[in-house]
Amino acid sequence: MTFSEKTERDGNPFPFGVKSWRRGFSVTPLSFLPQEVIPLTELAYGSLEWWQQVVDIDMLQEIIDRFATSLQCGAVLTTTEGEPVTQPSNFTAFCRKVRLTREGRMRCFRSDAEGGRKGLEMGNFHIYRCHTGLIDMAIPLIVEGRLVGILLLGQVKVRHYSRDEAEELARTRWDFSTDPEDLIERFLQVPVVDEEQINSGGALLRLVASHVVTLCERRLTERRLLQKGIALMKEQMDRESLERNFKLSQARNLHRQLNPHFVFNTLNAISRLAMFEGATETQKLTIQLAEYLRYVLRKQSQEELVPLSQELECIGHFLEIYQVRFGDRLSFSVEATAEASRVRVPFMVLQPLVENAVVHGIEPSLARGVIEVSCRIVEGCLVMRVADNGVGCDVDHLQSGLGIANVRERLELHFGDSVSLNIDSLPGGGTAVDVTLPVSVEDGS
Repeated sequence: MTFSEKTERDGNPFPFGVKSWRRGFSVTPLSFLPQEVIPLTELAYGSLEWWQQVVDIDMLQEIIDRFATSLQCGAVLTTTEGEPVTQPSNFTAFCRKVRLTREGRMRCFRSDAEGGRKGLEMGNFHIYRCHTGLIDMAIPLIVEGRLVGILLLGQVKVRHYSRDEAEELARTRWDFSTDPEDLIERFLQVPVVDEEQINSGGALLRLVASHVVTLCERRLTERRLLQKGIALMKEQMDRESLERNFKLSQARNLHRQLNPHFVFNTLNAISRLAMFEGATETQKLTIQLAEYLRYVLRKQSQEELVPLSQELECIGHFLEIYQVRFGDRLSFSVEATAEASRVRVPFMVLQPLVENAVVHGIEPSLARGVIEVSCRIVEGCLVMRVADNGVGCDVDHLQSGLGIANVRERLELHFGDSVSLNIDSLPGGGTAVDVTLPVSVEDGS
């Protein structure tokens, strides 16, 4: 029996059999998927515009990029209809070619959307064959009981194909292509993975999906808390009530957190494999990604305010990941006085500022980039500075960006009018962002 005949018979795209399939992939409902999903009655909810308002797309892109690079697979986050929210990450040459035609692109959208709906029915990630014949994994993203998007990973094969088999696929599935011979060559070059790699990919897919859901719900909670804070201040209620409500919201999100031990063990295994294969850059990137995820996943379910020293350590891992990408083009320093290191600041408050420095300052520049993060106490206030020697920016445009707006809103939520965020930039002269906030006696002790 041929591979295609076996797939048509039992619907299983993997050659290692139904018994191994059920042993290798648990269909236990995910902890962050609710028992009952509220129907999506508002068209705007989960649309591309909704995503752009709720999360920082640049930060989301970086997460998906690192995810795809670590597993050496293609990845993308889409709306419920399969329309990409992020740019395709690490897509194969075959899939990029397919999406060049309108019909091929629309078939990909429909295939991705159907994969997400099947995953929703299963309560787990769904592994399936896409319309072209490659293997994909899809997991639904549920925010506040509603399906808002789909996270996809794959674009791989589970066995090698002969040219005759690829030509048969071209005749039966790729009728949209004007250059089937080129597609055949690209298809034959698509990587082949085994069951263990599929297992690892599925576990990481669930972890990243949980992280994306948490980012969305955190942002929605912050918006509601800000609106509620204005009303409470009018009623002369103190800010402590806001903080209690915020912690209650965090508590409701705890059941959505996945136990990260297996995932970190998997990342360690990937790191060791990279070391044995002599892939030092891949090993370094995997280690930094593991440290970054360990901090984000542990702290996001705990206190909103964390010691600055922990934030700076996370920023160091974040920049080291970028350093793997840019090599000698990027150097950085992260410094803080001992007194400043003890001050408690909002969780992940510096990350959007540092990411802006890399993406908008260093990346477009042809010169060697330098990013300096420094923190000190000045006249009873904590001053945090993120500076780069990049191409500079339009200050008004940067001020209106979602990342800066998010940082400003969170700072004002905790510190009120006593906080300031100033941006200084010159064309070709770099950019400096200074955040100043008050230090309480407890913080400085």
